[in-house]
Amino acid sequence: MKTKTFKAHKEFDRMSDLELFQRINKRDKSALEAVFERYYESLCRFGLTFEPNLDIVEEKVSDVFIQLWDSKERIVEVRNPRPYLFVVVKNKMLETVAHRGINQSLDQNLEDQQLSSPSVEQDIIDQEQRELYAQRIKEVLECIPKRSRQIFEMSRLDELKYKEISEILGVSIKTVENHMAIALKTIRNMVVKNRQY
Repeated sequence: MKTKTFKAHKEFDRMSDLELFQRINKRDKSALEAVFERYYESLCRFGLTFEPNLDIVEEKVSDVFIQLWDSKERIVEVRNPRPYLFVVVKNKMLETVAHRGINQSLDQNLEDQQLSSPSVEQDIIDQEQRELYAQRIKEVLECIPKRSRQIFEMSRLDELKYKEISEILGVSIKTVENHMAIALKTIRNMVVKNRQY
């Protein structure tokens, strides 16, 4: 995933999401850039649970930030910025899936492009190590049922609280807990299985 970076002022790193949203409402572009830096990757990863094409996900997530800048009136009403961003991305992704129909294909082109990029010898070795590690994690994650995996990633990778996940996905906290239990049990079973070989 290509990370777009801006050089937002250090003062923004210490601000809460709500403070940044208030600054965006006052047309502070640096505050928008700070929110972008803070959430872009997490929102893209979340978007990939709905749409496998990274280019489409990145475009839709970027649209969310444009919408955030343009919806000056609505931003004042937001009390919980992080769940708000995830819900907006979810809605954008569901719109995309609805327009296109459900098409679950991998973006092999992007993977090929990443694997073929030239680099120094040590970088290649490091990259292979990272890919091997990522592949092992991917194999474990693929064994987790889809909905449980989505909730697991939101909790562990995006560091969302169960309450936030339940609000974003429109399910009860108990449902989130049940899916997390399924995910953790699956991971435990995979780890035990791998140790036996």
